[in-house]
Amino acid sequence: MEKTDSNPPFSKKLLALFGLATIFAVSSCNITGNQGIDGDWLIPTNEVVDGGPGKDGIPSIDRPDFVDVSEAGFIPDERMVVGVRVGNEVRAYPHQVLDWHEIVNDEIDGKHVGIIFCPLTGTGQAWNREVNGSVTELGVSGLLFRNNLIVYDRNTDSNWSQMQLRSVNGDLMGLNVETYPVVETNWATWKQIYPDTKVHSTNTGFSRNYSAFTYGSDFSTNHNRILFPVQNDDNRLQRKVRVLGLIDSAIGDEDAVVKAYPINRFENGIEVVHDRVGSSDYVIVGSSSSDISAAFHNRLEDGTVVNEFTAIQDALPVVMEDTAGNRYDIFGYVVEGPDEGKKLEHARSYTGYWYAWADFFPNIEIYGDND
Repeated sequence: MEKTDSNPPFSKKLLALFGLATIFAVSSCNITGNQGIDGDWLIPTNEVVDGGPGKDGIPSIDRPDFVDVSEAGFIPDERMVVGVRVGNEVRAYPHQVLDWHEIVNDEIDGKHVGIIFCPLTGTGQAWNREVNGSVTELGVSGLLFRNNLIVYDRNTDSNWSQMQLRSVNGDLMGLNVETYPVVETNWATWKQIYPDTKVHSTNTGFSRNYSAFTYGSDFSTNHNRILFPVQNDDNRLQRKVRVLGLIDSAIGDEDAVVKAYPINRFENGIEVVHDRVGSSDYVIVGSSSSDISAAFHNRLEDGTVVNEFTAIQDALPVVMEDTAGNRYDIFGYVVEGPDEGKKLEHARSYTGYWYAWADFFPNIEIYGDND
C-alpha cells in the first residue's frame, strides 16, 4: 500500500517553522523548548528544541524508488546529492528529495541502510539500520539539538543525535552509530563518475515540489540564514562553508578530537592529504573543482597498514594509488592492483556546514591553520 499524506500541507508547516525560527534567531533569545522531553539525556535538554512539524511531521521515505540517470532530468547539474556505495551497488539521493524527508529507509546489496540528511546543518550520512541484531526503521523525531536533526528508531523509540553519531536518550542511550561511507557532491560530478548509478526518484508517495528549494534558494550559501541560535559562533571560517569533518573518537561529544577540511581549500585536481588526528593516522582525499571529499584510516579493513598514497588525476572515481600499485576509488575500494576487492577502513567523517561543526565541537581544528 502506498503511503498517503494525512497531515496538513507540509508547506504550511514549513512556513510556520521558518517564521518561528526566524523570530528566535533574530531575537537571540534563550530557547528552552524542552517541554515534554523526559528521562535521561546525554545532551543538555535545555538545548533540545521542538522544530515545529512534530514527530514524523517530516515523513521518512520507507519505500524508496529509483530511476536511471536518463530518467533523472529533474536534478540540475549544480544541485547536490548524497552518494553511497555498498558492495557493488551505487545510489544517489538528491538533496531535493532529502530536504523534504530527511530520512530514507533503504536496503542496498542486502544491507539495511538509513540515509540521514539534515538540511539545517547540511550533514548527510548512511547508517546501519541493524541495531543489536534487529532491523529497525528510522524516523524524524521533530526535535533538534543545535540546529541538527534528532533521529528516533521505531523499535525502541530511542533518540539519536545525527552529528554526534550516537543515541542520546532512551533504551539505547550511549550506543554509537555504525556508518557506511558517503560522498556528497553535485549532480554533474556524480553522474559523470557513476553513469550507471541508481537515483532516488520523486515518486515518494507524498505531494511535494521537488524542484523547489525547501528552505529557499540561498539557504546553503547565505551565512546569516541559520534558523536557531548558535552556541559557539566560530568566525575562523564563514558559517556555511562546507567542510569534511573527521572525528577521531568513538564518542561524538564536545570533547571529541575533531578536524575540519574545508572543501574549497583542496586543490582543483585530486589532492591527497596524510594527517594524524588524535591518536590515528588518516588519508584524506578531495577536489575543490569536483566538490568532492572522503577520509579513511591508513589501513585496509583486514588491518594491513598502507603508509603512502599519491593522487591520480583525471580518472574519477579512481583518486589515488599506493606504493604496491593498488588503485583506490573515492569510497576506498581497491579497484585495481594486488589487493583488488579489498577496502580501506573508512573514517568517522561526513560533510556539513562549518557553523554546525564548530557548534557541536568547540575544540575543532582546521587543517592548514596550525600544521
